[in-house]
Amino acid sequence: MQTVWQALRFGLVGLANTAVGLLTIYAAIYFGDFSPLLANAAGYACGLVLSFILNQLWTFPGKRSIGTVLPRYVLVAAASYLINFALVYVGSYFLHIGPYEVQLLGVVAYTVSMFCGCKWFAFAGNNVIVGPVRAIQK
Repeated sequence: MQTVWQALRFGLVGLANTAVGLLTIYAAIYFGDFSPLLANAAGYACGLVLSFILNQLWTFPGKRSIGTVLPRYVLVAAASYLINFALVYVGSYFLHIGPYEVQLLGVVAYTVSMFCGCKWFAFAGNNVIVGPVRAIQK
């Protein structure tokens, strides 16, 4: 049951991450006159930072060193993105899956690999039990 609550929280964190990332991208373009690529990088960086903080504190709470968790989190995010990219590439150019469908497959693969990597690698160890309302120390 703990994994279900973590997955729900992870999904909510992902929605917040997406909102903050998009707002950052649009604000950087509109107010900062950033190029689309620079705005995109800024948005993803802000979203990734928010996601790390919320997942560390809320989705996978525990007593872990940030010096241990942060590099693992960055590694999981990079690996998840590469999985997404590889799937979109192979699906587009070799399997000839439609552009919208292949993006959806990539997003699902990224989300699942990110959740699994966070749960069993980045934030593993000294976790607390996560329930619907509160976290209880193991």
